[in-house]
Amino acid sequence: MSRLQYTAKSHHLQWSMPQITKFCRTLYRNYCPDSIKHRRNMKLAKVSDESILVLLVIQAELGITSQRHFYKICRLISCGTLLERSRFNRRARQLIWIFQLIRQAMNGQTPSETVVIMDSFPLPLCQTIRNHRTKIFKEIADIGYNASKNMWFYGFKVHMLVTLSGYIINYVVTPASAHDIKAY
Repeated sequence: MSRLQYTAKSHHLQWSMPQITKFCRTLYRNYCPDSIKHRRNMKLAKVSDESILVLLVIQAELGITSQRHFYKICRLISCGTLLERSRFNRRARQLIWIFQLIRQAMNGQTPSETVVIMDSFPLPLCQTIRNHRTKIFKEIADIGYNASKNMWFYGFKVHMLVTLSGYIINYVVTPASAHDIKAY
């Protein structure tokens, strides 16, 4: 319980919980393929896919990166049935690609004349001292320079197209040495 702390987002989240639930339910019903919605034994599931998607959105809203920590919080505030932790994590991993389908469908609804900003940020895989010794992702990652932080890093670079309101239109992950112009 000592990890639970009040943040400014906590109040915002409590206020918008019904809205998040309604929003996720609508997106799931509109954009999820019927083969997923009506898969075998879906009627026997303790927790619906929509509920798991709502929990994943809440996890992202709270900024919690640990599935174990988030599951503990869910157990504390759970009013209904909650899956066992490993099953919850498995179902969450199976459904995470639905967010990609929803994002692609929402991208189709954005007007083509929308102003977008392209930006990139580093995704380092190790500390700077280990740049030349590391062997992880040796075939696809490399060393690049981040001018804003004035540092060399080994890893990847994420390039994003973002609208002025903060909606991510598209993203690409490239080796660290790739320039923003060559990413798209």
